[in-house]
Amino acid sequence: MNRRDAHKALLAGAIGLAVGAPARAQPHPVRVVELEQFAQVGAEAGFGFAGERAFLLRVAPPEAPSPRVQRLGGVYLVAYSRTCPHAGCTVPLPDQRGLIECGCHGSRFRPDGTLLQGPAPTDLQAIRLELREGVVWAVGWLND
Repeated sequence: MNRRDAHKALLAGAIGLAVGAPARAQPHPVRVVELEQFAQVGAEAGFGFAGERAFLLRVAPPEAPSPRVQRLGGVYLVAYSRTCPHAGCTVPLPDQRGLIECGCHGSRFRPDGTLLQGPAPTDLQAIRLELREGVVWAVGWLND
């Protein structure tokens, strides 16, 4: 086998692995915060999840149902990875208007992590939450 054939074989193998691999494995549950600490809309907490920086935010009840806005114990919460789906940069926390703007290439997201303006191709990855004995837990990726 010559060098060119070896490179073709390696490339074909890498493409096969990438196509067959899941986007993200389901991570282990993570304790985030006690729900009583989220008394006000706008309360926020950063946490680590599946090796990524993540964010939890209390929001007002949505005007229309949204799978990204989760109701736990009468409180509406959103949680998502802070990794921008465009180039993998860490997005900042929401600004005073509630918007999130990636500093790398300018993608903008709403407070619930949904895409407002690219170049990012998708929303920020949402995290599924559970309430366990008054504590909010991040338990998996939320598939919209």
